Amino acid sequence: MPRHPSINRVLIIGSGPIVIGQACEFDYSGTQACRALREEGVSVVLLNSNPATIMTDPQLADRTYIEPINWEVLEEILTIEAKRGTPVDAILPTLGGQTGLNCAMEAAEHGVLERHNVRLIGADRETIHRAEDRDAFKQTMIQAGIGLPRSGIAHTFDEAARNPQRRATTRMHKTCIYARGAWAAGWPTHSKHSSRIVKDGLNQSRVSEVLIEEDLTGWKEFELK
Repeated sequence: MPRHPSINRVLIIGSGPIVIGQACEFDYSGTQACRALREEGVSVVLLNSNPATIMTDPQLADRTYIEPINWEVLEEILTIEAKRGTPVDAILPTLGGQTGLNCAMEAAEHGVLERHNVRLIGADRETIHRAEDRDAFKQTMIQAGIGLPRSGIAHTFDEAARNPQRRATTRMHKTCIYARGAWAAGWPTHSKHSSRIVKDGLNQSRVSEVLIEEDLTGWKEFELK
């Protein structure tokens, strides 16, 4: 895809500190993005609250902000860059994992993009919504004719307790639970374990939503070329 002439300065959202259980590939992909954009003559502004990453090395971005990754700081950076005469044209959130996606979506929900005339690239708001909203993703797959595991969505603990997928599969130890918009998932082995994972998932989810899905552990995957 050729470079769009209206994009001269891009803000990349990093993934923040790397914690145990979180993939460190975000640092590699973010570093490559900085290099690729600058090779195309695009200026790079980086927001990443982790000075230990390679991508925060001074030579990789034109401006680096080691600040908390949230929509308020993001808007403050956009304001600072505009006052300096170097306004940001686009935000690239897809290389910061769940942290980057959450920050971008919250910025969009609070009107930050419209106020600063900035757009998302890599994935727009609707694409992120379809990928993260379990029901929207399910309907998209059904429309495409793609099969899915049996599943149900819950927004409260009582709603999860009534979910037939949870009741049916917990007894068979074949349930997996995912929290939307959070680094949270679990594979319960009994009902008490399931309850704890549901509560934890709802607390961690940005929109208080969990997906209770049939566990496909043990299935075989074949890749055909």
